This record gives sequence, C-alpha cells and structure tokens, in this order.
Amino acid sequence: MMVYKVTESEKTGNGPGDYRFRLECRGRRMLLVLGINPNAVDERYPDPTTYRIMGFASNAGYDGFMLLNLSSELTVRKGGLAEELNLQMHVRNLETMRGVARQYPDAEILVALGNDITSRPYLIPCLRDIYNVLGFRRKWLKIGRLTVEGHPRHPLYARYEDGLTPFDIGAYLLEWT
Repeated sequence: MMVYKVTESEKTGNGPGDYRFRLECRGRRMLLVLGINPNAVDERYPDPTTYRIMGFASNAGYDGFMLLNLSSELTVRKGGLAEELNLQMHVRNLETMRGVARQYPDAEILVALGNDITSRPYLIPCLRDIYNVLGFRRKWLKIGRLTVEGHPRHPLYARYEDGLTPFDIGAYLLEWT
C-alpha cells in the first residue's frame, strides 16, 4: 500500500467556502483521479475516499496519485455544493488541469464520480471542459462496471477486486450531454 505523503496541494483555504484544485502524492507512476468535489481533508491524514483511492491505485501498480475534481469547491457534506458554479473558480480549475496535463502527459485518469454527478446541472458540463483540457488520447479508467444509473463508481462504493477498467469517456459524454 502506498504511503499518504502530500507533495503538493493547491487551494485557497481549508474549510467550506474555500477551493482546492489539486492534492498530489507524487510517484514515478502517477494516476490522476477525477472526483466531483474535494472535501475538507487535510494534508496529514487521508479521508476514507482518499484511502480507498490509494488502495485501488496501489493494486493497479501506481505509486502516486493526484486528486482533481469537476468542482473545486470544498464541502464537508454530500450535496453541499453551491447551486450555481463559481465561474471564476472553474476557470482556475481548468488552468490547474492544463498545468497537470503538461506535467504528466502520459498519466492515466481514473473517473471516480458516482451517481452524484447528476446532483448539480453544471457537473457534466464541467466534465466535458476537463476532458477537453486533459485530452482524449489518454487512457481513461473507471472502477469495475458502471453503476446501475450508468455512472463511473465512487471508490467508497466499490470493492478492490472490481479493479480499474477502461472507460469510454467520449461515449459517456455523448450519452449524458
């Protein structure tokens, strides 16, 4: 199992109302992990979701990961995202992703969204924007099979034995937009 040692965290603060654009535990073989939004996890201890991501990444042979999100808004409870997207923070999130794309041009991307992707109308358009920034030539992954509703599984609601499997992000975006 990999060790949780944050090497970089780009954020505006630590609590609700703040934004985090990336949290990185650098390794030689990196996995970019795309979630819906960050919670208020600190850099010293992983939360349950991050701990599960570390397990999936380790099992698939990665020794580092970076957490990225559709919305950079920090929330501590499910459903706590703002009703409307903060466009300024979305633009900053995309700028961060452009830098990540240059820094890790060959990194694979795990899409770990769960069914909450439909909880706000701006989340799927954010995914399309991020896809356009990170690139269609990358290998996109999901955990096991899609949910019954047709979305990539959230790490908390999947078993390690489900493993990481290829994800056709283009077909998914066509279906959901």
